[in-house]
Amino acid sequence: MKNPLTYSPLHASSEERAKEHEGPQASATSDVPRSTTHTPLAAVDAAASLLSVVLATGMLYGPSGFTTPSPFVLGLLGAIGICLTLWWRNAYVVSRSIHWDGNLSLLMSSIVGVGVAMIAFAWLLKLEPERLWQLLVLALWAASMGIARIVFSRRREDASQPVKVIVAGNTGDALATRLALRADRRTSYEVQGFVMDRLDDNVPDTVSQLALGSIDHLPHVVKKTGAELVVVCLGAIDAERFAPMVRHLNVLGVDVALSTGLSNVALRRVSLGQVSGRPLVRVTPAPVSGWHIATKRALDIAGAAALIVATAPIMIMSALAIRIEDGGSPLFTQTRVGKGGFPFTIYKFRTMVNNAEKMQLDLTNDHDGPVFKMTNDPRITKVGNLLRKTSMDELPQLFNILRGEMSLVGPRPLPVHEVEAAPASFLDRHAVKPGLTGRWQVSGRSDTGFDELDELDRWYVDNWSLTQDLEILARTVPAVLLARGAR
Repeated sequence: MKNPLTYSPLHASSEERAKEHEGPQASATSDVPRSTTHTPLAAVDAAASLLSVVLATGMLYGPSGFTTPSPFVLGLLGAIGICLTLWWRNAYVVSRSIHWDGNLSLLMSSIVGVGVAMIAFAWLLKLEPERLWQLLVLALWAASMGIARIVFSRRREDASQPVKVIVAGNTGDALATRLALRADRRTSYEVQGFVMDRLDDNVPDTVSQLALGSIDHLPHVVKKTGAELVVVCLGAIDAERFAPMVRHLNVLGVDVALSTGLSNVALRRVSLGQVSGRPLVRVTPAPVSGWHIATKRALDIAGAAALIVATAPIMIMSALAIRIEDGGSPLFTQTRVGKGGFPFTIYKFRTMVNNAEKMQLDLTNDHDGPVFKMTNDPRITKVGNLLRKTSMDELPQLFNILRGEMSLVGPRPLPVHEVEAAPASFLDRHAVKPGLTGRWQVSGRSDTGFDELDELDRWYVDNWSLTQDLEILARTVPAVLLARGAR
């Protein structure tokens, strides 16, 4: 079998050389658009926005509502505003490489923004439509346009076509990029092969089978495979060759993407700048001080206080049930590692027998790594089993939050001996306060292994934001109700 890295267009057949000289028109990619405008959805949105205003006005005001400037005219302006906002925010531009799900979050944020603008506009012009009318219009917009997106997204899923990709990079980077392109369920990429200047010794069979040539042969490889996108791994091409190669591929109608090698970095932390015509990718750190942290602390205090008041009867009944079952203390206290690596005492309802920690030495850990988890742990009491499945055993930690030792959202606080047994990199999670809930819990809780736990907590620390905290809190409710991974 010929070495793919020694392959050259000079060795190609006469038919292949003819295609090589046909120019950009010969590329299969030139006939296939990268993205399309979803015109039917735009038309449905326009109709739905107007019909929603008419329906809301007729329901609340009757025929007289269409003859007065308020609220019908305000509704028409709002309908025009929501359509223009969605168009301006590219809500109807659908990329072939993305599994389009209707982008409901963009729709809802646009509706909220236009709704606020309508209220402000009505106040400035001293128009006073009923609040019920305004809420009804927004609700009808959300319902009608949301349903339209769900219907269209399901139809489009069947007709989606993957984008053909060539990956340029060394063995490790090329394999990692291929894995990432295939693993992301939101995208549809089909890796045709790799190009690299040299093959490492003892390369995996996947690399040797997918190696299509050297980087200098990229234009020919792209034409031969019909690739529409070339992903270049950082360091794969030196600066002198990179810019000319990008221009050449762009002339052929091929997109070029640069894989920076960054992983687990939220997109909002990445920005693109320019210095003397040279693009720069900047990664900003997650905020660890300032008003963001002050706001997080205020939310922690308000949320913990409200939950303590709301769950006080549950906590009292839980404490009584534990005391009645075996006569022991309802509370379990343990030293855990908090922010900055400083220890603190955590409070939980006791769910095991009194000498549970001593009995752990004779039990088998179901997980790899230092974190101990066991299915059907014999130390758990009957009351404790119920408390664990409903996560009510965690309620006393609300007092840890009020004391400033924990937060509503953050990495799980682990015992000292588990942290000491973990790798040094595991200590990065202590840059923030531990939390009552977090990415680990909403991603499966006890079903999550140590490596995934470490990755989830590290992602949270590296990419912390108030928005992410609110998202995790929202996802915690169904996770608790469904008892996912709780034991």
